[in-house]
Amino acid sequence: MELRTVRKLLIKYLEADRLTDEEGERLLAGLEYLIEKDEQHLLLGMKYQADGGEELLLSQEALNGFYWEIYMFYGHHEEDHDHHHDDDHEKTDVAHKWGWLFMLLTGLIAVVVYVLIRKYHL
Repeated sequence: MELRTVRKLLIKYLEADRLTDEEGERLLAGLEYLIEKDEQHLLLGMKYQADGGEELLLSQEALNGFYWEIYMFYGHHEEDHDHHHDDDHEKTDVAHKWGWLFMLLTGLIAVVVYVLIRKYHL
């Protein structure tokens, strides 16, 4: 996927916070391709409008947080399919079961801290 398309979809996601399922899957595929090629830095410094209309620049921390949001929402996860059955579901520990939530919250906290730092020049 072209970098221009990934940028366009990412800006649409950042400004509208919603994409169609097809657009979300294309964005996720593009981001994963850039990560695989270690070229995600090409997206850094991109300008987008925040919720309050404030113009922000995309940082590495914010990109990581948004990637996990997009992955969790638009990614096809193995647990979505019933092609394997595990009888030990009750035996899994809490960290394993809720790890995705911890990752998502960590990403969101990083984004909030970034926005606060930019807003109050800390």
